[in-house]
Amino acid sequence: MTDVQRNSYGSILNPPQFVQTLLMDAERKGCWETGIAADKKNRGSSINIAVYGFNELEQLAVVQVRECQFHPRRFNRVRKDYYLLGRIESGEVFAHAVDSPCRSKLAMSNPQYCVDYVLSKIWQCHIDDIKDIIRQGDVALIPIISIPATATPVEDAVVIRETHKVTGDVFKDTSGVLYCRRGAKITHTKGEHATIKARSGFYRIQPGYRASVWGFSTPTPD
Repeated sequence: MTDVQRNSYGSILNPPQFVQTLLMDAERKGCWETGIAADKKNRGSSINIAVYGFNELEQLAVVQVRECQFHPRRFNRVRKDYYLLGRIESGEVFAHAVDSPCRSKLAMSNPQYCVDYVLSKIWQCHIDDIKDIIRQGDVALIPIISIPATATPVEDAVVIRETHKVTGDVFKDTSGVLYCRRGAKITHTKGEHATIKARSGFYRIQPGYRASVWGFSTPTPD
């Protein structure tokens, strides 16, 4: 990997080409619109992008979308949204809203660790467990040692976020958390993701955490 160069704010100055392509595709998809818009009285706003992390093997990137609203007689108002960018099976870009990784010194020290840090927050798991996750869009099976004794079997199929249908041996805890064991399947009702199947052992069924955004940028749907 090329030596990473950062500015004083931690933004990567030389991201690889695949990150630039992801950014262009996300903008074409309507996730945001970079540039400056102002009137004759110098009132307006600008949107620009900063890259904080990337994983070239997985073709993932962590970016900041920054909006600055300016007025000649007021202080500038700055707002920031953060996204994990990647591609679904069809090649379409996705933009998943995440919390800022800037609070983690380790995340900001290494581009790939930044991606792993964000993924661990999305899936509510330890970074070391990411490699063992079975994912379908923004729902995943997270390996666990055992299903809690407070979880009871669910008789009917479960649909998560209106598009992920879970069948097989599924359990629900008193807290509402879903679990499953070997053989359980998740099918995407829109057919945008391949069906996934639980392998040996037990899993927590985890909808991906979605951070809130300010409204000047738009996450892609699942």
